[in-house]
Amino acid sequence: MAKTTLMFGSIGAVVESSDIQRRAYNDAMREAGLTWEWDRDTYTDLLQQVGGKERIVHLAAATGVDLPQATIDRIHARKTDLACARMVTEGAKLRPGVADLVALAKDWGMKLAFVTTTYQPNIDAVFAVAGSALLASDFAFIGSRTTVENGKPAPDIYLAALAALGVTAPDALAVEDTAASVMSAKRAGIDVIATPGAITAQQDFWQADLVLASLAGDSHIDARVLAMLDRP
Repeated sequence: MAKTTLMFGSIGAVVESSDIQRRAYNDAMREAGLTWEWDRDTYTDLLQQVGGKERIVHLAAATGVDLPQATIDRIHARKTDLACARMVTEGAKLRPGVADLVALAKDWGMKLAFVTTTYQPNIDAVFAVAGSALLASDFAFIGSRTTVENGKPAPDIYLAALAALGVTAPDALAVEDTAASVMSAKRAGIDVIATPGAITAQQDFWQADLVLASLAGDSHIDARVLAMLDRP
């Protein structure tokens, strides 16, 4: 039976922004007087931990640094400001196939959802860089950090999206870019395509129903994506 709902999860499933986020963390931590420098390998490992503040807490514990919550909040807020600004000034692009698949889904009358648990400024930045290729008004559901209490890999945000849209898990197909986020969708009973980004490619996506470098190749939506949607 054809899927009726297409769900994009983390902002990294829509825009390749991981390295922008990494560099913004480094600048924010430096401004706070910390000597940490997250290279690509370190940040790759940290992405196993969902949530920006949680990554700072994790590394502080691992290095024996006592960081007050207020400092963690300040670093994360500054990181968000820097990353969002850079997404716009550096011209972050939609990942291949995203705009085309959204356009097809709209033509087919599918419901669209942005099932993220990130902070609102990050969501705003995604739509800012996407321009007319991806509009917030296209989405019947947009989640954020405040939508549910438990973030990914808990299934809460996906369950909230299903309830808000009035659909069941078999109706939906999710697109995610990290293993923890794939787990979130699968725990909600939703089929998932994983499209790892440059920094998440080494994660173990064993729970995904399909793993692709991108949704499209040679300007055409991958036929396996259309098959999972049960669309020609």
